Amino acid sequence: MTKRNGSIWIFATKAMLFLVVMTVFFVGQILFYEQTLFYFWGNYIVLLLYAANVYSASKIFQAFDFGGENLSEIIISWILCLIVANTLQYLILSLLELMLLPIVGFLGILGSQIALVIPLALLNDKLYYHLNPAHKAIIIYREANKAEFYRGVIGKHRKKFDIRGVISQEEPIQILLSLIRESESVFFLDVDEIKMDRLLQCCFLHNKRTYVLPNFSSVMINTAKLSWISNTPVFLSKSPEPDVVIRMIKRSMDIFVSLLMIVGLSWLMLVIWCAVRLCDRSPAIYKQTRITKGGKLFTLYKFRSMRPDAEGDGIPRLSSSDDDRITPVGRIIRGARLDELPQLFNVFAGSMSLVGPRPERPEIAAQYEEVYPCFALRTKVKAGMTGLAQIYGRYNTAPEEKLFLDVMYIETLSIWEDFKLLLQTIKVIFMPSSTEGITSDATTALRVEEQKWEKREKAR
Repeated sequence: MTKRNGSIWIFATKAMLFLVVMTVFFVGQILFYEQTLFYFWGNYIVLLLYAANVYSASKIFQAFDFGGENLSEIIISWILCLIVANTLQYLILSLLELMLLPIVGFLGILGSQIALVIPLALLNDKLYYHLNPAHKAIIIYREANKAEFYRGVIGKHRKKFDIRGVISQEEPIQILLSLIRESESVFFLDVDEIKMDRLLQCCFLHNKRTYVLPNFSSVMINTAKLSWISNTPVFLSKSPEPDVVIRMIKRSMDIFVSLLMIVGLSWLMLVIWCAVRLCDRSPAIYKQTRITKGGKLFTLYKFRSMRPDAEGDGIPRLSSSDDDRITPVGRIIRGARLDELPQLFNVFAGSMSLVGPRPERPEIAAQYEEVYPCFALRTKVKAGMTGLAQIYGRYNTAPEEKLFLDVMYIETLSIWEDFKLLLQTIKVIFMPSSTEGITSDATTALRVEEQKWEKREKAR
């Protein structure tokens, strides 16, 4: 896998961005909070703490991920990074002074940092793609329909990839090897295992960037460790239940955070309740049976975002991108994911967790399991309000990909990862694409049932 070019220049511009943020904060501290300045080494320690805050927040929100995220997401990441880092530093300095410092100065520092970060982020983005023009890429596939879908997905990243060909694995091996040698990036979509070995060797030999669509077995051994049986290397994969300590900490965090949010956001939930209720004079809370750990059923609470008769025919449907069942108030609260706030009561009661796979409806889960038998793996842990699939996937992401993400979360479950995902959820709220409905031709396990229903309706 080849490295991107201009790494020294890109590192230098990232370092400059970091130093600008640090400098603005230190100058602001001198101007607004002179009483917090210490002796020489004391100031260094305070700045070091701030640098650690900025660095940690930038890693969580992926603020330095130029070339991986689009520019708007990078800017949102930096704004959230600075809000979190500055808030932590404000609390640290207030604690050292044994009093709450005036907030105006920190708001001024934050505004100045954002005003400088936005043009610097734009400069970094332009420099990155100037030094790294779009890679000549090919897609090698097994199934044509999957190839077309991912061609559309990859094609959205025109600044990164210039797709030169979409080729079936059934082409002669010499042709495939020749095309790989002429390319810079290669995508493999469910390619036959035997052919895959030969093609990957070619990619490795010629330093090609390689992207492989995972299958369920590769996801489940994602955390496997190298082990030995006599002189034979093997990958050891364990999928145990989280230990008692992790479960206790996770449950304690669920109770504390959910209670804190219920109290802190009670005014907002009251406003939303009144708005939904006044919109069409129907109940504001929507109740639905969902599945959680071990296949247990529970009643999930949400603010109603659709008409009361949205599924009056008894046929469950995922919402579409232009769904006329969504009410005007519902469209607003869905866009900001505020319709999910009542689930905090589910978390506090213990039927859900803050972080985990999305809770699915039993009838939809049953249909998905017919298509994807591994779908039941999601019930190894409690369902969650947010999670890996909710953050890196979208509402309209293919269920197979969401399942990959859910299994990856379960395999790598840790308190630190939960904390990171909770913070990353804030970023998702500001990304409208995260709540886009499915398109009319999207592939879902429900599509077959909907087509049957439509045929029955036409026959009447």
